[in-house]
Amino acid sequence: MIRKTLNKLKKFLKKFFLIDDSPAKVASGAALGIFLGIIPGEGILSTLFFAYIFRLNRLAALAGVFATNMWTTMIISPLAATVGGFVFHQNAHSLMANFYRNYQLGIKSFLSVFVFFNLILPLMVGFIIVAGIIAIIFYLILYFLLKYKKIKFK
Repeated sequence: MIRKTLNKLKKFLKKFFLIDDSPAKVASGAALGIFLGIIPGEGILSTLFFAYIFRLNRLAALAGVFATNMWTTMIISPLAATVGGFVFHQNAHSLMANFYRNYQLGIKSFLSVFVFFNLILPLMVGFIIVAGIIAIIFYLILYFLLKYKKIKFK
């Protein structure tokens, strides 16, 4: 009974994380993981959810989110502040300084309308734009390597 259950679980996990997929699905899964890994917040569960919903390769999506999760958020935040500041006509340096000042005050400061529209929204728009561009670039590179260079994962 236990062996049968373990075999079913093993078969399910193997099917769930199958990497032998079309180049478009593997590259799309990786791009989704990279995109959600760069955006601040937890990206692992949301990556699995969206990869499942859009029928993308879940293993590639997990690899993308693990490759970019958390550490790239800190590296990309100045660029995201610059892009978000440009879109919302704000100074990127003051945007980052205000973010760190409010971050130290705690979660209550982030819940105010003023902080949301003048601080959080510009930063999130910047992160979405930058993460989208990076994800598209990695999609194109990975798709090219999988499709035309015939790289196979087994």
